[in-house]
Amino acid sequence: MLRIAGKTDVGKKRAANEDGFFVAKLSSDTAYAVVCDGMGGENGGHVASSCAVEQIRKMVEGGYRDDFNENSVKNMMLSAISAANMRVFSMAEQNESLKGMGTTVILAVVRESIIHIAYAGDSRVYRLRGSILRQLTLDHSPAQEYLTYNGEVEDPEGFLAANSQISRFLGKRDGSAPPEVEELPRPMDGDLYLICSDGLWSVYRRSELEEMLQDHEDLDALAQTLFDEALRRGSDDNVSICLIKVMYPEGASAKKQETAEESDDDWGWFEDVSDDKSEDEPVEKHWEETETGETGHEDDADGE
Repeated sequence: MLRIAGKTDVGKKRAANEDGFFVAKLSSDTAYAVVCDGMGGENGGHVASSCAVEQIRKMVEGGYRDDFNENSVKNMMLSAISAANMRVFSMAEQNESLKGMGTTVILAVVRESIIHIAYAGDSRVYRLRGSILRQLTLDHSPAQEYLTYNGEVEDPEGFLAANSQISRFLGKRDGSAPPEVEELPRPMDGDLYLICSDGLWSVYRRSELEEMLQDHEDLDALAQTLFDEALRRGSDDNVSICLIKVMYPEGASAKKQETAEESDDDWGWFEDVSDDKSEDEPVEKHWEETETGETGHEDDADGE
């Protein structure tokens, strides 16, 4: 069984909400969440994120089947994100006021058997297992690349929060920056997944998020608490939060928990996310490719 909750809000310092999100169950043992953080000014950012969420939602809910295997799920997710990318790009091409708009994207499909995450940009997925919080995605940003390949800085979390340029996003014509896909092993009973925009994670240390997520009996109340505290800490961005909690039926829990523990150990997932990156398995390609070659997007005055 899965429980879900979500919240998005403009926050205190923005004129409009450039985030978009949706979280829902596809069946009793499958849920999905999508978070998009738009950019391109007040109008463009909102349009990019909302149309991307709408496109992904339509394709996921229309295309998902309970008997899908792992590759089928990944291909469905990539198809949905590719279609969203082209929709954002086409709208920007057709309307001068939307030129240059784009959006980050996180699409997470949580099943009792396996988790899939597809993402581009710096929206994030975290997993709380027991009392330990792990970050399950790496930001697509020059700042993250610097940390990954060039060593240490005094305050890596603050460094990432302060450097908001991103290198992958939806709204490109070409395939130079496709989404990244992660496949995680079976969840454990009680696992809590947090999917959020940078308006949330940028004002929290991971240890602080870890502490706040410990009490997750009421997911709606938890989402509200996370949001309220983000504003109190001075978040100057829109904030979007999705929560998915895994709860196995009594009697099935012990066996599935043992399997999940073995699988998680085998994968060695994210003890230190910066040192544990592995290459993705190839899946069927669904990304438009042309000769154009944008490589990044700098947040404008309105921000991301």
